[in-house]
Amino acid sequence: MCRDNSISNCVGCRPSNLVDARFVLKSCAVHIRNQGKQRQLLRSPFLLAVVGVVLGAVGFTQFNTPLRSIALFASPTPTFTKTFTPTRTPTHTATATFTRTPTRTFTPTRTHSPTATATHTATARATHTPAATEIPTDTTTPAPIVRDVRVPILMYHHVGDVPPDADAVRKALTVSQERFEEQMKFIAEQGYTTIRIADLMNHLQTGAPLPEKPILLTFDDGYDNNYTNVFPTLKDHGFVGTFFVIGAPTDYGSPGYLRWEQILEMYENGMEFGNHSLTHRYNLGTTRNSTQDAEIKRAHKLMVDHLPNWTPIFSYPSGSYNQYSLNLLRELGYIAAVTTKQGTYQSSEQPYELRRIRIRGEWNMAQFLYWFNYWSGNSADSTQ
Repeated sequence: MCRDNSISNCVGCRPSNLVDARFVLKSCAVHIRNQGKQRQLLRSPFLLAVVGVVLGAVGFTQFNTPLRSIALFASPTPTFTKTFTPTRTPTHTATATFTRTPTRTFTPTRTHSPTATATHTATARATHTPAATEIPTDTTTPAPIVRDVRVPILMYHHVGDVPPDADAVRKALTVSQERFEEQMKFIAEQGYTTIRIADLMNHLQTGAPLPEKPILLTFDDGYDNNYTNVFPTLKDHGFVGTFFVIGAPTDYGSPGYLRWEQILEMYENGMEFGNHSLTHRYNLGTTRNSTQDAEIKRAHKLMVDHLPNWTPIFSYPSGSYNQYSLNLLRELGYIAAVTTKQGTYQSSEQPYELRRIRIRGEWNMAQFLYWFNYWSGNSADSTQ
């Protein structure tokens, strides 16, 4: 049989004689020709298409099972491949079915729980935050409220006889005992009620009620006649007074000034006492800050040491002060300070600048009544 198109390569075509050679040659030629036709036929596109379709059909029907068997055999877990494919499909199906089916029962429960939790948390935080924020903005305290009132504060110094060698200043600062008693009688007959500076400030700061016709009696410098002449007269009328003492002469026991034992007696009988600086030698409004510190702080310590439960109040020497004076008094805890400014208008906005009416020694009773009514607002402009 020929292996290819070459006659010499035919197997079993070895002639032994001439006749045989011809026969062999003819047979080989026929064989080669037939192979050529077969190859031409196989190269035909139509035939190749038909063969492809037939082989595809046979492969699909006959070889489908073996191929799948081979694939399944090659898989390490045959049941996993079969289970995995339906498992993934039912997973989506089950999810879709789960969403539909539990929509009535289980799904709303799961949906409701997070919704309720989120809503509750948001509501709780929103409600709690304003509550915490509103606490510091509370405006119920009376401090921001501005209060004002017309209260006359009379300013005295000496009460008694005028010395023979007195100068004009001493005469102006000295009210005779007789005249002082007349003035106190007038105040009592007019229905005035004496109060302390602490009472006035309590009203201005908190709105605490005052008597119908309040008035304050103040005495500067702390002279000894305040004990011998003023104190008995005030007690006779049931009045209280406010006395501002100079620290150094009082502490040294200087002649003409109150002593601590006299001050303590008056203090225990309802009289009010305040700081009037250490020496009264300086105008605080024009002196150095260090001098103000010494004048105010050292006198302050004397008051604290000698008067139990003392309420800090101050009177500016000669009525002189500046912004440093105001700040220092506030720093030391003073509730009020009086000035020499004329008037009766008192305001919670100016606790360290209370106005007073200076009572002069040369006034007779008619002059006293005129100026008292003038500054008290009975005949003066309402702005005074």
